[in-house]
Amino acid sequence: MRSDYLQSVALQDIRSGTCFTEDESDDIVQAGFAFAAERQALSFLNRSEHSRYMLECKLEKKGHAKQAVKKALDLLEGKKLLDDLRFAQAWLHDRLITRAEGPLRLSGELANRGVKRDLIDKALAALFEDVSVDELFVRARTKLERAGKSGKKLEDALIRKGFDLRSVRSIRSIGDESQYNKKTD
Repeated sequence: MRSDYLQSVALQDIRSGTCFTEDESDDIVQAGFAFAAERQALSFLNRSEHSRYMLECKLEKKGHAKQAVKKALDLLEGKKLLDDLRFAQAWLHDRLITRAEGPLRLSGELANRGVKRDLIDKALAALFEDVSVDELFVRARTKLERAGKSGKKLEDALIRKGFDLRSVRSIRSIGDESQYNKKTD
């Protein structure tokens, strides 16, 4: 148990045989619940980075009370063991190893994982200092073309991958314009 979680009882006052009021007993029990949530959260974080939202969901699913989860995650954030920006940057790095997706898709995926907009923007800005959107676009386009996509189907697939409409429509000027006027299956 951590003294950080205790409100009305000092950790050194908790000894075998000590009598506590009902409020003090409740404080000790709640501190124990928060500590249990913290230990479970650390177990998850030891395996991989998580966003705060993802940890909240996992811990509540494991039966931890919302209040205990909040206390535990606040403490972990205070100790820099839980950091949504660090999670977003790690997630983007891992995601781009196997997938070529645009900023819109990446942003949406991070938002679905509970990362706040300002942190998403910072993580994407850091990513696009090292990798250009054009480079990702070419990777995605090449992969889709190898999979047999062309014309309207290629455009639709690139839009689903998170590239903006202007970038997607720019491929018309590169390729044969007539292929985009044909009906596709």
